[in-house]
Amino acid sequence: MPYVLAKNPTFKAKVMVVEPGNTDDGAVEASEFTAEFKRLKRDEAETLMKANQPVYVALADVLVGWSGLKGDDGGELPFSAEYRDALLQIPHAVVALWDTFLQGTSGATRKN
Repeated sequence: MPYVLAKNPTFKAKVMVVEPGNTDDGAVEASEFTAEFKRLKRDEAETLMKANQPVYVALADVLVGWSGLKGDDGGELPFSAEYRDALLQIPHAVVALWDTFLQGTSGATRKN
């Protein structure tokens, strides 16, 4: 397939959230959903990175949708600012979202 210069303003990517579990063997729990992020141009990405703001603040701006994210009742949650902000209160989800966004934006992974 040929490379297309004009891109969709967003991209979707699988997010794998890994958290400590509650089992006696200390196994972790992994869950996934699909996130939709703004597709940034190079100068926009540089501005975002240089802003030196907390990751959850940056994610609140670039996370624009999702699918496969479930609520306590097992039903799929629609994307909204309220649910987005609730998701961004979960540290493991923030790390997973940021890693996925960086990978999708530049092909690079987050540095420690």
